[in-house]
Amino acid sequence: MRTIKVLSGILTVVLATATANAKPMTYGCDTAADRYSALEQQVDLKSFTLSAQIQPNEFRKGQYAPLAQIYLESADEKNRWSVKLIAPDHKAKAALVLLSRIENGKEDEPFPIGAVKLGEKIAISLKITDGKKINFKIGDLDGSPEMDLGETAKLAVICSTGDFVFSDLEWSEK
Repeated sequence: MRTIKVLSGILTVVLATATANAKPMTYGCDTAADRYSALEQQVDLKSFTLSAQIQPNEFRKGQYAPLAQIYLESADEKNRWSVKLIAPDHKAKAALVLLSRIENGKEDEPFPIGAVKLGEKIAISLKITDGKKINFKIGDLDGSPEMDLGETAKLAVICSTGDFVFSDLEWSEK
């Protein structure tokens, strides 16, 4: 019985270490028109970091605009912080980069950051502490707003109606 407990403890430490030391990944998010693909996970926001580069490669013609997005949403779904790349249409040569917030169920006007051309990348880094202190850098813009996302939130990495690559994507809960 003692051997089982020791092995169980070692396995837990190995899994925790593997998760904490996970290498950056590439998420090739390639969807047909009006379809989407997403990675979603519950994350702890006491001390959370995320970094990625997003590269738009192709926009598709559809009812919905081509979009790539990374967001964190509170458990009650009333608060959301997100960065979006959205193309005005399938013929666009660049995607607009927007910072978007929903607070207490009310969406703020999206804040324009710039644009990223097809085939180019924009870097994103994010750090959240205590579930509400946000420090971010998106391209050359940085900011540090406060927004109550709670101790745990849903992390979503999404694309729709196009081909986008999320490279060097990694997040950590410490």
